[in-house]
Amino acid sequence: MHRGTSFIFPTHRVRPSTGNNGRSPLTTEADRTDHTDCIDRTDHTNRKRHRAWTPFVVLWAVMSTILVLLTVSTHPSDSVYTLQYQGGTFLVDRSQYQQLADAFLHGRTWIDAHVPDWLAAMDNPYDEQARGTLGAQTGDPSRWDWAFYHGRYYCYFGPLPALLLFAPFKALTGTDLPTAAGCAFLAILACASLIFLIETLWKRYWHGTPRWLAVLACTAIVAASGLTYLVLVPWFYSIPILASLALAPAGIALWARSSSDGHHTPRTPFIAIGSTLVALTIACRPAFILTAVFGIILLWPQIRAHDILSIRSRHAILSTIAAILPFLIIGCAMMAYNTARFDDPFDFGAAYNLTGCDLTQRHVSLKARLYSVLLLFLTPIGFTREFPYTMDVFSLDEANPWGFLFRNRNIIPEQFAGGLVALSPICLLALPAAIRYFIRLRRSQNSHATQCGAIGLTFLVLAVLIACIDGPFGVNARYLCDMTWLMLIGTMCLLFVWSTDVRENGRRWLTVVIVALLIVGIGLQLLWLMTPGRSESWNVSNPALYDWLRRLFTF
Repeated sequence: MHRGTSFIFPTHRVRPSTGNNGRSPLTTEADRTDHTDCIDRTDHTNRKRHRAWTPFVVLWAVMSTILVLLTVSTHPSDSVYTLQYQGGTFLVDRSQYQQLADAFLHGRTWIDAHVPDWLAAMDNPYDEQARGTLGAQTGDPSRWDWAFYHGRYYCYFGPLPALLLFAPFKALTGTDLPTAAGCAFLAILACASLIFLIETLWKRYWHGTPRWLAVLACTAIVAASGLTYLVLVPWFYSIPILASLALAPAGIALWARSSSDGHHTPRTPFIAIGSTLVALTIACRPAFILTAVFGIILLWPQIRAHDILSIRSRHAILSTIAAILPFLIIGCAMMAYNTARFDDPFDFGAAYNLTGCDLTQRHVSLKARLYSVLLLFLTPIGFTREFPYTMDVFSLDEANPWGFLFRNRNIIPEQFAGGLVALSPICLLALPAAIRYFIRLRRSQNSHATQCGAIGLTFLVLAVLIACIDGPFGVNARYLCDMTWLMLIGTMCLLFVWSTDVRENGRRWLTVVIVALLIVGIGLQLLWLMTPGRSESWNVSNPALYDWLRRLFTF
């Protein structure tokens, strides 16, 4: 009977009597204490992580607000106007990405824009003098800074922003996304990407660096990275640079976060997403693909342990595929796109640009190339006695005291307030910090310091390489955006290794120097925003704002 009953009715569990405020007497006091301590430690860890992130999130919110305000401050518009250059007439059309998006929506790689008959009939359409003269004579000028190949216009800038931003907006709304809105959106993403990378480096490699100092360094790096300039000049030139700045730093950060330390098995999803983000830069700003070298630097402990780039285990094979496959897929897609446009998988079309010189015939000597790199890094700031106390160093004014820097030098100068080192004086310490790192490398027993220094040196080398790539095409503030973030982050990696050693000896002079130079750099970036002579300068685009600033800063 009892057996049958046990099958019909559920078996009742006997609960132990409770006492002592409802706690089971079967649970020892030690067990209860350990359990409570575990919960307290977890809560404390979560609160600590939240506090670590909070200042970086606040910085991102503040910088994003500033970027939006700067975007609207110049009253941007996708205008079409004629340009008079060296006696010729050209047509400037800023809606290049909108028209590329429309081409993609219609299944084309070329842009359906009016091509003058005389341009298609020219033996050399890249001759700027002949092209400008015919544009003035016929009243039907060619477009400025568009690629032209076999009778059709193309966009030689990276196609990814058109595919992922402008084309979807057009498909959903039926209207074109304004270039300024695209710049602001990408700048906010780029700001988050840079902050994410710097916070990751601080947490993983900048050991001993106070959080407030890491936040200050982050502020200076974001301010000098060129985001503010790119939204102040919201033309199609800014779009691919901002897109690459939104992709590459986040990809590098995910590689760094793919393992909790240098000895743990890497997390495959982090590697895959990081590789995808970095690989996508080739479809925006191809020079940024050089940042792929960080995959080797940051994952070297796992590579050495055969946890990646090997066939040691199933996880190692998956990690290898995650690291390499995105580059193969995106690289092949970009080669197919290049072939469809220019009949060459490795031709991105920059040489076919209808600009102020014939890039198909342009030859830059090694001397001129090196001089361009020196100008990008070392051009001094042109200070004046009147607000805003800085000037365009490459001004064509014959009275410009810095005119000898660019006249008859076989370079292409544009508006420029100063070189990278001049506007970010913290970079003055890059060379001594690198020399010190090499001297102490063999004696160092700190693996984190050694890896942090190697990461810093890699950042510096990439900044110089990209300067060598960009220099022959021009010396301007826009190209500085490609390399400034690399130079500053590399400098800070080396300096924080040095600073940690100095603090351990009870001295803080280096920290004081770093703080002072970071603050000076932020101030110089503020002056650069107000400098007249740059593109879309406030004294022309927003005289009321410029006059208010002049009265505010005039003593």
